Amino acid sequence: MKYINSKKNSDGRLDEDVVLELEYGDLISHFDSISITSSDDVKARSFASLQLRAKKAIKDLLSNSTSKLLMLCGSSLVDTNKVAYELVTKISGTAPSICFAPSKEQCFGSNNQIGVLNTKGVVIMPCSHLIDHPKWLGLVNASLETNQHLKLILTGDDTDCAALNMMWTTLDHVMRTDLVLEYPALGAVNLMAGLIKDYQEKFKVKPFDLDAIKLMCSWSSRQSGDRRYIGIPEIRLCDLVIAASSYAQSKYVTYKNVLKAIGAEDFRVNSLSVLGLRNHKDNQILLATRGESVGQINGLSVIETAGTSYEYGEPVRITATLRAGGEGDVIDIERKAELAGQIHAKAMMIINGFLSNEFCQETPMPVSASLVFEQSYSEIDGDSASLTGLCAVVSSLANLPIRQDLAVTGAVDQFGDVQPVGGLNEKIEGFYKICRLHGFTGTQGVIIPISCINQLVLRPSVVNAVKKGKFHIYVVGHVTGAAKLLMNTIWGDENIENSIYSKICDRLDSVSNERETKSWWHFW
Repeated sequence: MKYINSKKNSDGRLDEDVVLELEYGDLISHFDSISITSSDDVKARSFASLQLRAKKAIKDLLSNSTSKLLMLCGSSLVDTNKVAYELVTKISGTAPSICFAPSKEQCFGSNNQIGVLNTKGVVIMPCSHLIDHPKWLGLVNASLETNQHLKLILTGDDTDCAALNMMWTTLDHVMRTDLVLEYPALGAVNLMAGLIKDYQEKFKVKPFDLDAIKLMCSWSSRQSGDRRYIGIPEIRLCDLVIAASSYAQSKYVTYKNVLKAIGAEDFRVNSLSVLGLRNHKDNQILLATRGESVGQINGLSVIETAGTSYEYGEPVRITATLRAGGEGDVIDIERKAELAGQIHAKAMMIINGFLSNEFCQETPMPVSASLVFEQSYSEIDGDSASLTGLCAVVSSLANLPIRQDLAVTGAVDQFGDVQPVGGLNEKIEGFYKICRLHGFTGTQGVIIPISCINQLVLRPSVVNAVKKGKFHIYVVGHVTGAAKLLMNTIWGDENIENSIYSKICDRLDSVSNERETKSWWHFW
């Protein structure tokens, strides 16, 4: 990282408006180096073997005669039933029964057959099945009470487990455990190689070389949203490993094979993202990536498609205008049009709080501002545009132009501190694609919260653009740093001529004085 126009105070501390630019080395995921050449060099490890919490819970369930029921909460990204089956089989040496969608007779028995809940041993059943048949809950209670040899494991994601818990008070006092999907990046290469080796044995996929394994680790880090951890969505991971193996023409799966598999997965669901780029190319969506403009700024947003749950970044133009009088607040047009959620509305109120605290602690603001997301036709929510909106309003108040080659994301509090936001990789990549479409100038880039550095697991094309100086990523911790970079002017105070702060104070004083000298009828 390198400092951008930052100075130290007399006590040695950096100014509040510090700006840092991330360099190529800051964007590379660093995993521990181990002496292997491929996944053939490690011992196979299944996903179930990583679940130490679940393993301990199942051991306790099987060894405790008074415990009859276990809630195993997983995720839609994991086959929770398969994990439970493997753990029970390994611990007890006996395969349990899995009831995916049994009938009432299969569960509780009839004159002609014995129900699975009336037999000895461990039974695994999805929570969703009991949610669909709430009248069976009393019968399940009876089976647990009368069958001393029954051990029931209910599986599901957090939504299903919570829904069943609300319907069935018996679950208030039973044993519970969770599946863990995130693990420290330390040891990630060895862990990923072990998982791939397990898939080699189960699905006959080809071994992965070291570079391919490291790319799989980077992909997993992106799933966790933090470079310090790898996320293992087991179902998607397995599909990706099998797909990469199918592209391999040699003995080993290589980096390019994995990259091709990731690209193919993205291509299947990115049609709306491509359509958005076409709209930018045809100038149907107006977004500048060069020049300067007062009260206009590029924000970063994330769109999730329905059905596929595919997320992609979509830059948006945000504009702010001023008028004398009013209530002295920032009017959120999205909220007025009922196109904004509650979190977004809260974020806009925080902008009001910062401006009032900074400039008008004793007197009301003599001007009101209007803030709008241009060409936005659906509901928006979240607070990640509060820094962007605040900078747009500050630009209008100071009458200073904002650089259009930069895009901004970040939340703020009432004191101007920049807070973390989500979807950072998709947001950065979305603006990068627009800049590439319009043509790189060498100055384009994004401004993000400094607290989000560990979230960055960007695509190789973006990382290489940063390395070549075509694209820049700046981090800030306070709104003053973002404003300084966007408007090429220091924040300063009322005593520093031509600073952002002094220009806003002069503007507010001018409006106040003009209103005082005019007769009352001028304001009708």
